[in-house]
Amino acid sequence: MNKSQAMKELSDKTITTISAVTLNGKVISDSFTGYFSKDGKMNGKLATKPADGPQVDQGTWMVKSNGTVCITWEHWNNAKARCVDFYKLSNAFLITNADHGFESLVLDSGIQSGNQMSS
Repeated sequence: MNKSQAMKELSDKTITTISAVTLNGKVISDSFTGYFSKDGKMNGKLATKPADGPQVDQGTWMVKSNGTVCITWEHWNNAKARCVDFYKLSNAFLITNADHGFESLVLDSGIQSGNQMSS
C-alpha cells in the first residue's frame, strides 16, 4: 500500500491478527490486537502473555512516504522501531517485514473502526 492507503486503512482502527505473529524476530503462536490512534500513538495486546515480555505495550506509529508502517513499542522489540508492509489481499492484509518475511495476517473481519481495545 502507498502512504495514503496505509493511513486510511489503519488510522483510528483496531486490528486483530490471526494466531501467528512475529515478536522479537520470532513467529509465535499468539494473536495481536492493536489500536492505531489518529495522533500516532499505539496500544497493543497479545492474547497470551509471552515468556520474555509484557502482554500489553504502548508506543508510536508512523507511515513512511513509501507506505511502510513503522511501530516503536516501549518494551516489545527491545523498544526499537519495527517497520512492516501491508499488502491487501481479497479478504485480508498480509503483513511482511523488511526482508519480505512473514509478520502476520489480518482478516478483513479483524479490522474495526475506533478503539475497540478493552482496558
